[in-house]
Amino acid sequence: MWTCFGDGAKGRIVAKGNIKKKNLPYLNDVRYVEGLKVNLISVNQLCDQGYTINFSKDTCVVTDENKRVLMHGFRQADNGYHWIFNNSDVCNSTREDQTWLWHKKPGHVNLRCIGKAVKNEVVIEIPNIDSKRKFFCGDCQVGKKIKASHKSMKECSKNRVLELLHMNLIGLMQTASLGGKKYVFVVVNDFSRFTWIRFLKGKSNTAKVCMNLCLSLQREQGKNIVRIMSDHGKEFESEELNNFCKAEEIHYEYSTPLTP
Repeated sequence: MWTCFGDGAKGRIVAKGNIKKKNLPYLNDVRYVEGLKVNLISVNQLCDQGYTINFSKDTCVVTDENKRVLMHGFRQADNGYHWIFNNSDVCNSTREDQTWLWHKKPGHVNLRCIGKAVKNEVVIEIPNIDSKRKFFCGDCQVGKKIKASHKSMKECSKNRVLELLHMNLIGLMQTASLGGKKYVFVVVNDFSRFTWIRFLKGKSNTAKVCMNLCLSLQREQGKNIVRIMSDHGKEFESEELNNFCKAEEIHYEYSTPLTP
């Protein structure tokens, strides 16, 4: 017996049988061809066995009569579609939980609402889902979490100006100023809430502007800066700025990520 390939070449069939293996679809009439170095799957035979094959520009997907994905592949340089084995593929002997599927389809709706939809038959082809079963969705739990609010303080905990300065860099702005600057450097005095603003052309100028402003404020107020607080932006974690704070005996603090 011989088999014919797409380019007209022929190969001798040495053996023939069926494949029924875990993580593989059931394949009938599989033929072992002498000299063939790769495994080829016939599209015609898959269609004859009742499978549906959908080709696109870059991918190929094989599904059964229940729309379950059995195989999927990606187009290669030789214009052939290479089957990529994935443990997440649903094989013939398994079926994804219908409760989980119908919880995700409408956007993580709770089971009580799904139970009402089943009872009132308002959704076409929805299966009979037990709305009283125990069900846990990790994504829903994360989405319901809220941050605890910070209690407002009626009195300022600082005793004088320059005891604590808050710093932040805003940008990159889409529209530059008339001077071509796209960043805004903001400094807030925690005691008086007075704010200083400087405009920058780039992040690399942050350390220099910060040092000049600190020296100017200390001379103007006749007091030393005790503490500075900012986020963990790379513009604030420069070695130049750290050395300046050590020389001026300023304690530099970084705020905790994802907090006000």
